[in-house]
Amino acid sequence: MVELKKENLRKEILKKLRDISMEEKERKVKGLKEKLFSSEEFKKAKCVMFYVSKDYEVDTHKMIDESIAMGKKVVVPITLKEEKTLRPSELRDREKELVKGHYGIHQPHEKHIRPVPLKEVDLMVVPGIAFDRSGHRLGHGGGYYDRFLEKAPPTVFTVGLAFSFQIVDELPRHDTDIPIGKVIIT
Repeated sequence: MVELKKENLRKEILKKLRDISMEEKERKVKGLKEKLFSSEEFKKAKCVMFYVSKDYEVDTHKMIDESIAMGKKVVVPITLKEEKTLRPSELRDREKELVKGHYGIHQPHEKHIRPVPLKEVDLMVVPGIAFDRSGHRLGHGGGYYDRFLEKAPPTVFTVGLAFSFQIVDELPRHDTDIPIGKVIIT
């Protein structure tokens, strides 16, 4: 029953994400970036892990580029399909180092893989199709981020970025779903 509810909600929100106009999306992403970059968690972070966004997700590309330009150590995930989890890798140049990996997600080319221990990450920007007010998130259903977040030390602050229509009162969830620390909304 939980899976059916999740799948229906996933379809509903994905449609809204795909239907948003480019102008509105750019405006909202700019607002999210300003809120993230002005947060105390971001200001204090020396090492920030971003997801590399797909076309329909909250766009993290400029955030990644600006964070690198600010001198922050930027880390992105490499998908380990066999283990169904993620591995953090430092990214120094988004445009030159990324290639399309599993599930169409861009990740560092094998010659640009620079593993970073999870304990070095101060702030992790976590993707989500939907979020609820208590920090639970609905992803694509593979459980990669939940397994990854389970291993994160308590020193890693987790944050989601969401458009207002991605926020629901309460998400259907399993015991294995890991909540995040904060959701920034625009």
